[in-house]
Amino acid sequence: MIKFASDPVGIDDLSVYVPKLFLPTTGGFAASRSIDPAKLTKGIGIERMSIPDAHEDAATMGAMSMLDLMKRNDLLPDQIGKIYVGTESGVDEAKAIGTYIIGMLEKIYGAGSFEDCSTVELKSACIGATYALESLCNWAALNDENKAGIVIASDIARYSLNSPGEYTQGAGSVSLLVRKNPRLMAFDGFTGSFTRDEDDFFRPIGACTAVVHGKKSNDCYLTAVVRAFDSFKKKILRTGAIKPSDGECLTDHFAHILFHIPYPRMAEYASASIFRQEWRDLPRWKDVETKIGEEPLPDDFSETNEYLAKDAAFGKKFSKTEQFLDAYSSKVKESTTISRQVGNIYTGSLYLGLASLTELHRLVPGERICFCSYGSGCSAMVFSGVVQPDVESLPPGNILERLNGRTEINLKDYEMLHEKRRSDSIIAPTNEFAFAGIDEYEYRSYGFVN
Repeated sequence: MIKFASDPVGIDDLSVYVPKLFLPTTGGFAASRSIDPAKLTKGIGIERMSIPDAHEDAATMGAMSMLDLMKRNDLLPDQIGKIYVGTESGVDEAKAIGTYIIGMLEKIYGAGSFEDCSTVELKSACIGATYALESLCNWAALNDENKAGIVIASDIARYSLNSPGEYTQGAGSVSLLVRKNPRLMAFDGFTGSFTRDEDDFFRPIGACTAVVHGKKSNDCYLTAVVRAFDSFKKKILRTGAIKPSDGECLTDHFAHILFHIPYPRMAEYASASIFRQEWRDLPRWKDVETKIGEEPLPDDFSETNEYLAKDAAFGKKFSKTEQFLDAYSSKVKESTTISRQVGNIYTGSLYLGLASLTELHRLVPGERICFCSYGSGCSAMVFSGVVQPDVESLPPGNILERLNGRTEINLKDYEMLHEKRRSDSIIAPTNEFAFAGIDEYEYRSYGFVN
């Protein structure tokens, strides 16, 4: 993101849409998969998976979150210059999902109302919406028409039935309003990135479910985020934008650190990796090693596997130390609140963390927030922003209230929806956008149901 010479640019407001259906990870689901429920609610951290109904897809969910964002802010179509959508759940191999979303919104605002607005679909696994946000921030900084941009993250995380990834599924959409002089979050322009070619997670053309190599994907996530954070750290410290005092590190200057959340426990693993890297040269590290022993070093082992085993054992001990638990509790844990009730929504998961903090009223003007975004395949970006003075003026999102009002479905209905063997909706659409069908050319159509 570019450095802003005058007017700051960032997120002015956000809106979250989640389907009305959910499946608990405990009860019938855990029993049918022969999984200890505690592994799911505590070991993974997901209590409920958000399930899209038969009339929902990434396009309808994106339209719903954007419509709510527009209504919350009294936005009209001619005040919006660009709509960028980050998704890995696209509904067409050529046509941008944003055009479908515009078509749905014009059923509310009138035909042609979004003609002077451009849209593009960005795909880079779970980091796609972050690249969309970066691009729109750059555009907003240079835009002299005073128009807003909207980033939509909309996805359905779907894995094969009975697969290891099944219990991390979720669905939902987050829309971000991007403009100059934002009320919520202004970005400082510093980013750190990391990219390399990996096969940790992918979905072949024509496949409905993703292929994920679980342990490798976790390792790629941790490596990429740590390397991107290191790049970010070098840049921001070099400029003097943040000046840690003796005994301090960069993470001490962040009130909250947000991570991409494929499942809540992953945010804990990622923060542990960051804190280990940050604390090694500080006095507090001596206290850590006094309690759990010295950290193993690669040069002390002739066999790589032996080092990795020792390092993993040290990491487990570190994650139980008072120092880490205090840092995790104060800077990370609350950002996983919504994800525990929704599951993974791919491109929107990082921004559910920001939504969690707004919902819990944990954002204090002037505090700095760090964002750690990751997309399999793989790529990571770390950036930061400052909470703005008008953050408390934003209208309430009532997200947790809406989550509590969802309808629980049984295992049979879940599996029928998952396998697309059910065409009628469990809850008939009301006051929402809905998939209306496909024609003889397999072109998709949508409507708004009153």
